[in-house]
Amino acid sequence: MLPVGEPNPPNEKHSVSVSLPTWESVAAWGRREQWLLSRDRFGMHPSVRKLMDAVCARLRTPEDLSCLIFPSADATARCTARLSAEHPDETCHTVKFQSHQPADEEALRWAAFFVVLFPQACLSTAMHFWKVFGDGIAGRHAEYCLAALPSMDSYAKDTVFESSAPCRDHPTWDLQWVNSAAAEKESIRSLIARLVSSDQPGYRPVSSHDVFLYPKGMCAIAAVARALVPHSAELSEAVIYGWPYAETPLCVKESDYKRSTLLSAGSKQELDELESSLAAGRRIQVLFCEVPSNPQLRTPDLPRIHALAAQYNFIVAVDDTLGTFVNIDVLPYVDVIMTSLTKIFSGMCNVMGGSVVVNPQSSHYTTIHSALTALYEDTYFPLEAMVMSQNASDFEERVKQCSASALTIANLLAKHPSVAQLYYPSLVPSRQFYDQVRRKNGGYGYLLSIVFHKPETAMRFYDVLDLCKGPSVGTNFSLAIPYSLLAHFREQDWAESEGGIDRHMVRISVGLEREEDLIARIQDALTAATADY
Repeated sequence: MLPVGEPNPPNEKHSVSVSLPTWESVAAWGRREQWLLSRDRFGMHPSVRKLMDAVCARLRTPEDLSCLIFPSADATARCTARLSAEHPDETCHTVKFQSHQPADEEALRWAAFFVVLFPQACLSTAMHFWKVFGDGIAGRHAEYCLAALPSMDSYAKDTVFESSAPCRDHPTWDLQWVNSAAAEKESIRSLIARLVSSDQPGYRPVSSHDVFLYPKGMCAIAAVARALVPHSAELSEAVIYGWPYAETPLCVKESDYKRSTLLSAGSKQELDELESSLAAGRRIQVLFCEVPSNPQLRTPDLPRIHALAAQYNFIVAVDDTLGTFVNIDVLPYVDVIMTSLTKIFSGMCNVMGGSVVVNPQSSHYTTIHSALTALYEDTYFPLEAMVMSQNASDFEERVKQCSASALTIANLLAKHPSVAQLYYPSLVPSRQFYDQVRRKNGGYGYLLSIVFHKPETAMRFYDVLDLCKGPSVGTNFSLAIPYSLLAHFREQDWAESEGGIDRHMVRISVGLEREEDLIARIQDALTAATADY
């Protein structure tokens, strides 16, 4: 295991995970203790922080103003609109940076960025927006903009924030990606299209034209949520079925639907009640769900949901990040698929990305595709896409290996006397629904969650477990975390009562290590954690 605050994996400056090797270190992060916050790896990417500091220095902003940086005008406008709505008495400013003289079109495009300046009273709202919608500038993009900053002018309605480039000589650009990594982006789209296509008779292959790429997984979810907001108030309800990724309900709720409803149990009873209300005249626009869910690995009854959607004319949007294109075939039952490519699609834990696939045979195809296209802006920084494309070259093989090891480990843990509940798609009551969408040679995925009989066993197990520990899943190396402590630190009682999320649950994302080594490490941790039994 790595020391607290070190990147997962070690020495990776673009890591999307950070080491939290003890139960107490996770709790300290939940409390936002200063000794953790002062470390570079917690919170924003270090390069994003550097760009923010450089911008504030350049603009000579007062100490009571903070800033966030976005790659698009649209995200900037949405952020300022949210700040204005939440803090009508506060004044926010937007600033655009761009090159002061002619240069290569692509160099100009990717060097330009937008800044939102806001007072400290707005900080919590601003950071909430940044976290929930995923629109902030990426690390590699920030590095590029930081290098370009001396040759860029700033433009703002408030002239106090306008400035001329201090360097009048145009920088020498490294333009290996001058085409915006078009080939790599098309490679990613084509790979996704091939793998997501259905094995079922009568389903034609998905085209790369039906795959949209985004800088982060939350950007993909947010894009779908925004695109599907209807004009009719009667239809303006989104349903989230089953316990989702922590940010998803917030993202959907704050995307301007009149109503959003969380059916947290993802149960037959909730589906029965939804059907009854639809039969009585209720109308919804879209139902979001995960296959399987995080962290309980439950699978919704997609055939039934699909039948209800056909009968009552709503859209089904599925997040298949944990199921993966390799293991499951959900296309016959859904209209749109959202995936965090940051996870096992990349595997290397050093780049972010997201995708949306529109089912070409969906009855809502034209509506969804047109709405996404109307809102779409390619803000996926070329160097990020190039890394993602390279990482994904062995995606299929990695999914198969991780899934095979996870199944073995899940079966082993389920039999241990200290374990009260083992969550894994093949070991939970919803297995039949997973099997309905599992591909012929598909596995059950790479993620499992453990609930021990005794809380102290969970804490000891986590502390002594000799694996990488920290946020994220789908990494090529195994990665563990106390899920509720990380994702619901300030709402653990609610998560336990509403979603059945045990506050001492330990989640493990199984990686590519030799299966025998993983088993030995887990058994050693079990032995140490239960030594007093």
